[in-house]
Amino acid sequence: LNSGVDCSGFTYSVYKNFGINLNRVSRDQISNGPRVEKANLQPGDLVFFNTGGNSRISHVGMYIGNGNYNHATNGKGNCVHITSLNSSYSAKTYVGACRVLK
Repeated sequence: LNSGVDCSGFTYSVYKNFGINLNRVSRDQISNGPRVEKANLQPGDLVFFNTGGNSRISHVGMYIGNGNYNHATNGKGNCVHITSLNSSYSAKTYVGACRVLK
């Protein structure tokens, strides 16, 4: 990536780099694969959050293992973070996950 992206732009771009097409926005990306229980997450699964706004899903990240996910927090460039799913904010806003990789 050469410029900043939002959360769904980040996941979209990462998967596109590997030849996998996702829907463009987070609320639609949850339909790109079967739902996965939090206890069964595998690296590469998409994890979804309700951080406010008009949609049940307003944020997406990619599970990377060991209870962590990476995600872009805004579109300003250098804002990709690794965050624990057990952090208070993540645990409070977690909606669900889907598996894109077979």
